[in-house]
Parts: sequence; structure tokens; C-alpha cells
Amino acid sequence: MANNDDLDPMRMMRDWFVKSEQMYSDAMTEVMGDERFSKTTGRFMQEALHMQRMFGEAMGQYLANLNLPSRADIVEVKERISSIESTMDAILVELRSQRKASASADSPAAPKKPARTKKAPAKSA
Repeated sequence: MANNDDLDPMRMMRDWFVKSEQMYSDAMTEVMGDERFSKTTGRFMQEALHMQRMFGEAMGQYLANLNLPSRADIVEVKERISSIESTMDAILVELRSQRKASASADSPAAPKKPARTKKAPAKSA
């Protein structure tokens, strides 16, 4: 009778996958090791960056013509607001510390407590 291990489809698939992956890895290593590949990739990246920069400039002009803010305008406003908020936070901290200082100077060190006596308060009739 034939050996069941030879006809195991999962093992055959796994072996095929491992061999295919190794062949693909070897082919890609060979292609990427070529200097022409790196030059072509570098040129492609330069062109992609140039296109992105041109698109950004064109979109900025388009938005300016429509009297709408560009991304750079919104980022600038965000930075200004952030700066204003941090300044206000510093002012609030200083104001709170001054209030505490003036409150401690105006009042005695310990708050007054009611006098404790053993007698109950007199009842009004």
C-alpha cells in the first residue's frame, strides 16, 4: 500500500509554499542588488516628490483663488492658538499663586473654630 505521507496535501502545499518563497526571495535579492534598480527607484522617488510638491502648490493657488485657507494657513493658525493657550495657562498659574499669597496675608494662619463648651446653648423661650 502507498505511504500516506507522500499524499498529504497540506504537507505538499507547505513544501511548495516554502520553495516558492525562497525562489521569490532569491530573485528579489538579485534584482535589488543591481545598481540600475537603485537608480531607477531613486528617480521614481524624486519624480513622486516633485509631483507632490507641484500638486501642493497648485492646490494652494486654487484655494487662494476661492478665498479658502490652505493647509499651511490652518497649521499656522493652530500654532498661534497653541502659543496663546500656553501663555494663558502661565498667566492663570501666576494669578492663582498671587491669590493664594494675598489670601494667606489677609487671614490668620489657622481658621477660627467655634468655641467648645460643656454647656448646651441656652434655649430662648
